[in-house]
Amino acid sequence: MRLAFRLDIAPSGLAAHTDHHAEPGSSAYEVRAARLWSDAPRIDLGERGFIVGALFRRDVPTTRVTELPPAERQSILDTNGDALLADYWGGYVALFIGEDGGLSVLRDPSGMMPCYMRRGAAGIALASDMTALAKPGAVAVDYAALARMFAGIDVIGRQTGIAGIEELFPGERLIVTSSGSRIEQAWSPWDHVGPPAGSNFDTVAAALRVTLKDSIGAWSTCFDKILVGVSGGLDSSIVAAALGPRTPGLRCLSMVEPGTDGDERRYAEALVGKLGVRLDAPVYEIAAVDVTQPVLPHLPLPFALHFFHAIEAEHARLDGPVDAYFSGNGGDNIFCGLRSAVPLADRFLTRSLRPGLLQTARDLADLTGSGMVAVAAKGWERVRRRRAGHRARRDLSGLGPVGRAAAMDESDRHPWLTAPPGTLPGKAAHVAMLARAQKSIELYPRSAAPPQISPLLSQPIVELCLSIPTWYWVRGGRDRAVARKAFEGLLPDLILERRTKGSPSGFIRRVFVAQGETAIAMLRGGRLVEAGLIDPESLARAGEGAWRDDGRDHRILTFAAAEAWVRWWEEAGYPSGPSQRGDAARILSQNA
Repeated sequence: MRLAFRLDIAPSGLAAHTDHHAEPGSSAYEVRAARLWSDAPRIDLGERGFIVGALFRRDVPTTRVTELPPAERQSILDTNGDALLADYWGGYVALFIGEDGGLSVLRDPSGMMPCYMRRGAAGIALASDMTALAKPGAVAVDYAALARMFAGIDVIGRQTGIAGIEELFPGERLIVTSSGSRIEQAWSPWDHVGPPAGSNFDTVAAALRVTLKDSIGAWSTCFDKILVGVSGGLDSSIVAAALGPRTPGLRCLSMVEPGTDGDERRYAEALVGKLGVRLDAPVYEIAAVDVTQPVLPHLPLPFALHFFHAIEAEHARLDGPVDAYFSGNGGDNIFCGLRSAVPLADRFLTRSLRPGLLQTARDLADLTGSGMVAVAAKGWERVRRRRAGHRARRDLSGLGPVGRAAAMDESDRHPWLTAPPGTLPGKAAHVAMLARAQKSIELYPRSAAPPQISPLLSQPIVELCLSIPTWYWVRGGRDRAVARKAFEGLLPDLILERRTKGSPSGFIRRVFVAQGETAIAMLRGGRLVEAGLIDPESLARAGEGAWRDDGRDHRILTFAAAEAWVRWWEEAGYPSGPSQRGDAARILSQNA
C-alpha cells in the first residue's frame, strides 16, 4: 500500500493539469473543483468528496474500512468530517465539498499521512511529499524556519524550510472558498485530557493493553511484509509485540554501535526470542556517511542527522521486499515520559489525598534520583507558575545575531502549545510532548518508497493516553509505568524493567571524529554563515579543546546536515553544478 497523494483545489475552476510533479502512473480523480493523484486507497463520497489513505472503524476489534454505507457517508458530510473523527481513525486526508460549493480538507489526528500545502491566488495544492509542491533548484529557502528548528522542536511551527510551503497540522481542517482560505482545529488534544470516569491504575493499564494491541494490529492488516526498527527499548518493543508472530512477514532491524549505549543487541535478542521472529543487527558503517551530502532531503526541515545514511545503506542490503517500515517513534511522548515534578503538581492541584501525594513524591525521587525535599520544591514551583503555560526552551548555541533574532520569533507557534485556562501543568507538558512527536522523520518520500508507520500515534492510543493522570505514568519510580504494566507478560522482563536508554550518539561522535573537519570547512563557506544564521566564530572554536560530551559534535553535524539540505534544494542536486547563493540574508531578515 502506497500512502501518497497530490491534491489540487481551484474554487474558480480547474485548468488542464500540466504540473510535472504528479507521479507517473498515479491515478487521477476529479470532483468539482478538486483533482487528486494517488495510488493510496480511496473511499468515494460521490460528488461531495473522498477520503484517501487508511481508515479503520472504532470497534474492538477494529476493522478496516474500504467503503462506507450511504447513511454513514451522509453523516460524515453533514458534519464536515466531525463524524469521521468520532467514529473512525486511521492515516488519511479527506476532502469535503459543501452544498454551497465550499471545500474543506481534513487531516487525521495521527498525522500519519503527511500533508504539506502551497496556497496561492489561483488555488491550493496539497501533497504528502514536499517535492510534489516544490522543484529543487527553483525555490527560496526560508532561513528563519531553519533558525527556529536549530533553537528547538517546540519552536517549529507551520512553515517548512521552503518559502511558501506550510504544513497542515494533524487534526486541522483547511476551509477553502472563492474568497480565500483559513485553517481551524477540527480535533484538539485538549478535548481528551480529562481522566476517564472511575479509573484507577490497573483499569487504565488494562484498557491501554487492549487499545495498543487492537490499533497496532489493525495497521498490520494493510501490509504483507513489515520491517520493525527495534532499539531494545520499551516503545519499539511494544509495537513489535503487538504485531507479534501473527504477522507472517514480520522482521526486526536493530542498528548497532559496538561498545556504546548504541549496542542494544542484548535487549533486541530477548525481544525476538520471545516473539519468535527474525532479527537483523548490522553495525553502523561509517563508510555510508558523507557529511557533504544531504540527509533525507525530502523532509520539510533538515531534522535528520547522518546516522540515517547508514540506516538507508542497511535497508538497501536487506534481502526480500519491505511493504512498510514500522517504528516506536513518539512512544516517549505518547506514554508521557516526563522526568520532572509536574506529576506531583498535578496531584496537588486535583486535591488528591495526602498519602497519594507522598507516594508520587517518592516515585519521582526514585525516577529522577533527586531527594524528596528537592522534588517537593520543584513541584511547588510548578504549582506557582502554572498560569504561565508551556515555556519553549531554546538552544541558541552557535547561532549568529540574525539567527538568534529569528529563533526568538513566536509568530509561527504550534496551536497546541496554548493551553486552555486552568490546565494542569503536567497535561500542558504532555500535550507539548505530543506536538513534538508529530515531527517524526519520514525515511523516504511517500511517492517513491514504502511508507513509515508510527502506530503509537494512532488516534485511539493518543486519546486514551492523554486522559490518564500524569502521576500514573511515574508509578513505582518507573517512567511510562502504565505502558509497562499494560504489556506485562507480552514482553521480556529485561525490557519491562529496563531503566537505561540507547542512543546513536556514539556513532555520531565517530562521524565527527572522521569527518568533522570536512563539515566545518563546508560550513565556513556555506549558506548558513552567509545568511547570518550561524556564527563563524563558533566554527573557529569547534576544533578547540575536548569536545566529548559537551554536545559540540552533535551541533556541528546538525548545522552540516542543514547546510547540505539547503544546497540540495537551492542547487537542484548539490554538490554538482555551480553555486547559486541568492540573497539569503535578505530573505532571512524579511522573515525574522
